Amino acid sequence: MRVHLPLRRRTWAVGVLLVAWAIRAFDLAGQSLWYDEAFTVLFAQRHDVLTLFVREAQLNLNTPLHYVALKGWMVGLGESEFAVRSMSVFCGVASVALAYRLSAVALSRPSLSAAVLLALSPVGVLAAQEARMYAMAGCLCLGATLALSLALRDDRWAYWLAWGMLGVLAFATHVLCALIVGVHILVSVTLRLSQRRLPSRPQLLAITGAGLVILSWTAFIWPNRAGYGVSYAASADWPMLMVQTAAAQVLPRLLPAEWVAPAGIAVTIALALSCLALVRMRGCTPVAQALAATALVAPVAVATFCTLSGKFSPRYPTIVTPIVLAAVGAAIAGASSLRPAAWMLARAGVAALAVSFAAGSLALRVSPLYANEDFRGAVAHIGAHLRPDERVVLVSGHFAPAFEYYWRGATDAWVALPPDPVLNVHNTLTYTSVVPATNAALANLGGAWLLLWQDDVIDPTGVVPALLRRQSQAFAPRPDTPQFAGLRLEHYRFFRPYRPLPAQIPASEAAIEHNRPEVGLSSLGCVQPQPAYVGDGYMEVQCFWQTRPFVPLSVYTKVSLRLTDAQGAQVLQSDQPIAFKGFPYTPFEKPIWGVYLIPLPPDLSAGAYGLRVIPYTETGEISPQVSLPIRVLTR
Repeated sequence: MRVHLPLRRRTWAVGVLLVAWAIRAFDLAGQSLWYDEAFTVLFAQRHDVLTLFVREAQLNLNTPLHYVALKGWMVGLGESEFAVRSMSVFCGVASVALAYRLSAVALSRPSLSAAVLLALSPVGVLAAQEARMYAMAGCLCLGATLALSLALRDDRWAYWLAWGMLGVLAFATHVLCALIVGVHILVSVTLRLSQRRLPSRPQLLAITGAGLVILSWTAFIWPNRAGYGVSYAASADWPMLMVQTAAAQVLPRLLPAEWVAPAGIAVTIALALSCLALVRMRGCTPVAQALAATALVAPVAVATFCTLSGKFSPRYPTIVTPIVLAAVGAAIAGASSLRPAAWMLARAGVAALAVSFAAGSLALRVSPLYANEDFRGAVAHIGAHLRPDERVVLVSGHFAPAFEYYWRGATDAWVALPPDPVLNVHNTLTYTSVVPATNAALANLGGAWLLLWQDDVIDPTGVVPALLRRQSQAFAPRPDTPQFAGLRLEHYRFFRPYRPLPAQIPASEAAIEHNRPEVGLSSLGCVQPQPAYVGDGYMEVQCFWQTRPFVPLSVYTKVSLRLTDAQGAQVLQSDQPIAFKGFPYTPFEKPIWGVYLIPLPPDLSAGAYGLRVIPYTETGEISPQVSLPIRVLTR
């Protein structure tokens, strides 16, 4: 039966949609695209539809519908920041309309509570202002939930077909939506069996069709799982991931961090009470039961999947946020069927949530916690100051799409290390992977700009800064380079045109001794790359270390560099970190390049010396110790 809403109710509903649109569209291009957004835009730009299917399966083990839709969207609206984000705005506003309709189906009467909560939700606003798939995935999951509700209320072919299609489209937007489809199947079959009825034929066919599509794509991407290198592993602590998943329903990007635990616990309690209220309200329908069950089980499914897969992002739980808020809003609206005290409490609750959500949405604009990395500003600064004899080095190289989106100069003016658009720990930078690329990129140049983001993952020992530092004036970046919201920009001018290094670890004349405790460190030798000269003020020594598998060293591991003369008397001592950035917190099982610039006394005379390199930790000296002959010459 079609419900004709009074004019006042329809006016309020349209007003809520306009508010949702205004919040999401306001200052949409104010911040620059961050890495994921730029990757999405360039990925959709450069590949045809068939290639999008294959490449997304290979790179991200994901599904490509958002890229395909964005490709078509950009054909019509262009590739500006506003244009590429506006598709997510559309999906966010559509989610508000679907939440309004879903709560009306669950309660058998219209209510604005769910629509208001979703319209003001900071999580919903943030998802709708990014050129990523999460707003679309959340919208399609909510649409599938609405179609399921209609199918449970009226067992028609059309409704089950709509559920199957929307579920498949949601999965085609993001693989995690398969969890929502699975929860729908579990809930719908359980409800039928609880009524002592077998699933209907339309229901079985819809379930079969959706399941076959999901299983077929899973089989297609499964062979690529071994080569998929994740950049961060989530803790396998399920309770903590469950708290984070719950908190992600109200806190964008899980910030501020100290609010995560209390917010997660509060959301869990509120959601449980809301779902209990839904199933206890007068005249509770199977639709209300299904909505309550989906809202409760879906976050659990997301947290469980992330625990098993070892990968978690605060954006993943936003896929279920529209469903969760629709259930909470419906529960608040349905409280009118309970006692008057409960109804008054529910009204106070929705008012408090609306106010806090509005404040949260405002914080997205003014708080530095929610500022995107300013790739636009960094690229503009570099472009205005880059000299003809300089090149830009990007570390980690996976953010090259964000740099490229804004770069308007020559395509050969920058180099990405490593040249991989996906953050992958398999690409951790070492001497042998960096030096050939930098030799080719910086040969005979007079300087370089180094733009750093997430380099602690890909360059944890600081190979690239050490490479530039060893050739630059004062062994440091110039002090006049500004910073850009999460990005670190450093400018180096070299002593003389860039001096290439050997592509492979050079042979060493050093003697290696094992006369101290072994803690998983070995030496590949030390070298003096060029003679030191009296009056230079410094001497360069390079050492190459190796750690044994699964034996991480202390992050405080250092080396003591002690220079002795021909008679064995010590003339200087310099203690430095074992690598430019010290030793990483995580196990690092690749060769470590230590570049040590040792200050020389002004009265040091020319001659033959010996250098002893002694590694040590907080507990004392360790093995191996390296002895190296050193030459100091007169010009």
